[in-house]
Amino acid sequence: HAFLSVSKQGVAGIVQTTGNRDCHLVLPAASAAEAEEAACGALAALGLPARAMVDCGYGAGCTTPQEQAAAAAAVAARVADGDGRVCGVVLSAFLKPGRQEIGAQPSQLQFGLSVTEPCLGWEDALATLEALAAAVAARRRASPPPVGRSESMPRAPFRELGAIEQTDNLRVQTIRPLLSPACAIEEVELPLQSKRLVLRARCDISAVVQGDSDRLLVLAGPPAVHDPSEAMEYAARLAALAAELESELLVVMAVNLSRSSSDADDDDAAAPGGGWAGLVTDPRLDGSVDMNSGFRAARRLLLDIAQLGLPTAVEYVDTITPQFVADLASYALVGSRQAGSRAHRELASGLSTPVGFHATAASADAAVGAVRAASAPHAFLSVSKQGVAGIVQTTGNRDGHLV
Repeated sequence: HAFLSVSKQGVAGIVQTTGNRDCHLVLPAASAAEAEEAACGALAALGLPARAMVDCGYGAGCTTPQEQAAAAAAVAARVADGDGRVCGVVLSAFLKPGRQEIGAQPSQLQFGLSVTEPCLGWEDALATLEALAAAVAARRRASPPPVGRSESMPRAPFRELGAIEQTDNLRVQTIRPLLSPACAIEEVELPLQSKRLVLRARCDISAVVQGDSDRLLVLAGPPAVHDPSEAMEYAARLAALAAELESELLVVMAVNLSRSSSDADDDDAAAPGGGWAGLVTDPRLDGSVDMNSGFRAARRLLLDIAQLGLPTAVEYVDTITPQFVADLASYALVGSRQAGSRAHRELASGLSTPVGFHATAASADAAVGAVRAASAPHAFLSVSKQGVAGIVQTTGNRDGHLV
């Protein structure tokens, strides 16, 4: 993969990786046998090891230490019976069983007791681990493990920052220099008239979202822009139509610069668009990962559309791209896959635009939670306009809503 991240020096960069063959499933202990069978079957169909860890902790539906211990005991019984699909167990465990509230006086907290989710105490955890160890011994006696497993990664020296680097970045091919957002903005600066358009459209969209306007907000545009000249042809037609219908419709052009669909995520060459990741990542459609050129092309395109008098919407697949283009956009989208992401909820809380969170056909719970979370202030790690990692504190965004 190639994506935006931060280097050891705290500077934004373009990361290219080799892939990680040691990823695996962690299934909740409460999941039905049919669901587990289907998940392992799906892995096997992909040529991947049909094995999974079982989460017996609080987040997996075991809400008390007793339930967690019972779930772990059930897993131990499966392992002892020879179930080879179980490769690990997750426990919520600490020194004392249960949990406590933080309260007004943190100095009065009990030592060794969780302040978040309830945990197994040390004695119960010890008994659980001993039972799991006995179960593995029983499985091993019944079916000796295969030998000669290949190494999970090639042996390779890493000397980027000294000997400590031998344990880190083992699957990173390179971190290439990334143009800073400040430089990109200076190269393609938004003129005053376009700034007024962007801000006015944000206010108009907010009025629609808040119910203060009876117009319909309409986002229209291709699922992913691949050719700026074709996008401008569409924008010119849409701008004329938007002006015609402006008393009833607030028309905004969707200018999606990155792809968040399963087509791009799964890198499926047979799917529409194959594994192409979008204009920013691959502006020449040749796999070159020239993100610096991609951001320049994206800013020019958004500026050219603004100069037609047409506001734009951008879907944010990652949390660094907004620093490059958010000043040009009047609306933001967060896809259904990202709606449950803490990082995207925090990002949305600081965006200067209204934000639409996509729900799935099955459930709107994640999107509803995202709207609620984004309305509150947050503090999180991100990248500044200078391309340097920093601590961001936000005020919250009241214009989050469902799509």
